[in-house]
Amino acid sequence: MTRSIIIHYDPRLAEEAVFHAQRDRYVANDLDERRRRIYETSEPEERERLFHDLYREWFTRLGLGKAIDHALQEQPIITALVEACYVVCVTAAKEEGAELFVTSNKGFEEKRRRTLRIRIRPESLLDRQSAITFLRHELYHIADMLDPAFAYEPVLPKTDGGPTYDTLITNRYRVLWDVTINGRMTGRGWLPQTICDQQLNDFRQAFPMLKDGAEKCFRRFFDADQPRHSELAAFALDPRAASGALKESGAAGTHCPLCRFPSHCFEPEPEKLDAEVLIDIRRDFPKWTPARGLCAQCADLYRVNRISMAAAKALPGSNTSEHGA
Repeated sequence: MTRSIIIHYDPRLAEEAVFHAQRDRYVANDLDERRRRIYETSEPEERERLFHDLYREWFTRLGLGKAIDHALQEQPIITALVEACYVVCVTAAKEEGAELFVTSNKGFEEKRRRTLRIRIRPESLLDRQSAITFLRHELYHIADMLDPAFAYEPVLPKTDGGPTYDTLITNRYRVLWDVTINGRMTGRGWLPQTICDQQLNDFRQAFPMLKDGAEKCFRRFFDADQPRHSELAAFALDPRAASGALKESGAAGTHCPLCRFPSHCFEPEPEKLDAEVLIDIRRDFPKWTPARGLCAQCADLYRVNRISMAAAKALPGSNTSEHGA
């Protein structure tokens, strides 16, 4: 038996959604008449309650919450594990989305309380099919977070590349997760097959280092029936190692092992750097080898450093040591 989740609608959302639905004349006429009668109520709090009741009634009569009901029932893991859903009003499309909140009540037995919040514009509810498509995608994220097989972790492992590189990894992970969700939605007939080309393009932009191997890696995620957080995180952190498809060092979009910044411009043949330059690099980075590559900027810095040292040593009376720069 499927458990019903308790859904709470923001009164402002109900009011504005009904307002946008007044294109039907009978709706507008009934609302105008009812509103006139409510305005005759002298008590402000009572008047406000009557308005909330009016818009909630028409919100239900117009079926403006059916897309949300439908999308939630398609994800039984959500209805089984989440206690309540709060649907709140936002004004911009970029603010729309779904969030899962988890709190723990410590006592004799620790119990987790899960709450879902859906952020949506009132006008989005008027196009039921578009709303369902959007909600299906967002609720797949929530279902994955609840699924023990997915084994979601809220924080990705930190890298030694600093905040900039951490942001890059997060963006890669987000693209991968969306690819797996849209792939599963396509498999269930919820999205057209044409979405595959769009997703492949997003995948290529997020992982330019894959080059000709991009489509093969993409299908691995798009066709996955049961993706796992650990697999997505590993691929986002190091596509070269996770894919096994990259042989050359310093592929575009990966990070330089010296400066740790992502780069699209790497030294083409690091093994052919001057011997003195290689010695200097290994002195600063003992574990580095030419096979690991380095970005063009770091290579240039070590070349310039070597040239500067040589020029300084050539000056009359110079006492510059070999490691003095």
